[in-house]
Amino acid sequence: MSLLMMRAALLAQGAATAPPVDIGSAWQLDTARRPAGYTLSDANQTAVNTSGGGDYRRWVPTARAILPSDGKRYWEVRCAPGGASSFDGYLGVVSEAMRSHFDEGWNPISGGSIGWRGNGTLWSTNSAPSFNSIQQLVGLPTFGAGDVAMFVFDPAAASLWIGKNGIWRDDPVSGAPAWTAAPGAAFYPQVQGRDPGDGGTLRSLRSQFSYPVPPGVQPLGFEDPDLRIYEAHAFIEIGWDTDLSVSEVAAWLDLGGGVRLTSNDVSLFLDHGGAPALSAAHAALYIEVELP
Repeated sequence: MSLLMMRAALLAQGAATAPPVDIGSAWQLDTARRPAGYTLSDANQTAVNTSGGGDYRRWVPTARAILPSDGKRYWEVRCAPGGASSFDGYLGVVSEAMRSHFDEGWNPISGGSIGWRGNGTLWSTNSAPSFNSIQQLVGLPTFGAGDVAMFVFDPAAASLWIGKNGIWRDDPVSGAPAWTAAPGAAFYPQVQGRDPGDGGTLRSLRSQFSYPVPPGVQPLGFEDPDLRIYEAHAFIEIGWDTDLSVSEVAAWLDLGGGVRLTSNDVSLFLDHGGAPALSAAHAALYIEVELP
């Protein structure tokens, strides 16, 4: 190993742990579907019931949808610190069919939606959107002011896992979901503040989370990049001749791609002789591209 390579290896070994890297963007609550009783803040990531009064059954969905092809997604909702110690409202996901009923006074728990209530129950029905729903589970963790509600959702199966303050009710990696609804074309996380001061802040990126993303799950705000680099390797060997000569320079990149450009393999190899004038004995460039 040359001195140059040894120095690089030592630097790599001594590097500090990097902060979370966000690939994607923060999700916002839907400003076009905000009932009048809510105030949005924090770049439309927080919704709080400021004028809706008590038993306010309206809610605010996200502006973007989780699609069946998106894979499992994780997000958190930090319950508004000025709310009740036990919320009466629901957090969870609403179906595409339920989304348009955000301002009708129907809780977000019908039409294939799933709602975890602050009193420790879960409600859901696959019937058409309506005022009615069915209590499916009891004895779940309760949540309220200052708590962090955790969610993993599998949109292909319409399955929801729930947790609170770092503790999962069921393991989202190996355990059964808390509840599974009917499959749908799209689902939307939602925030409800059923009583004055209730509501919460949607967290969709690694840098925002209080707790780690489970293995095999992506943050809600994750977006598949156009170009994904799985491995990069460069090797330089320098011969210490009277005049500096480069005996070999080799660079190899194995690139996995996103939905637009996929480069499976890129290889560049240069073999230089040590003559007074630079000579390249061999140069090759190979690119394989898969188009959508």
